Amino acid sequence: MYIVIQHEITDPELFWQRASGVLTHPPSGMRLHATMIVERHKLCQCMWEAESIDIVRDYLEPELGEASINTYGLVDPDRAIG
Repeated sequence: MYIVIQHEITDPELFWQRASGVLTHPPSGMRLHATMIVERHKLCQCMWEAESIDIVRDYLEPELGEASINTYGLVDPDRAIG
């Protein structure tokens, strides 16, 4: 399944320091498909592929939770375009 995360970045320095490792070295069974950075690095949206939203949340929150407010959602494959 595909999971989209919106990161509202509250501490850019900490977020990007931690994201450089988290986003580039995910565990087996998770794959990062896209990272979109907008609004002067204060907002980031990512799309992951994993078996569940909980797996992604459990991986990202310990690293990025201090530096961003994260909103998770499942992609609806019947309505997605692209």
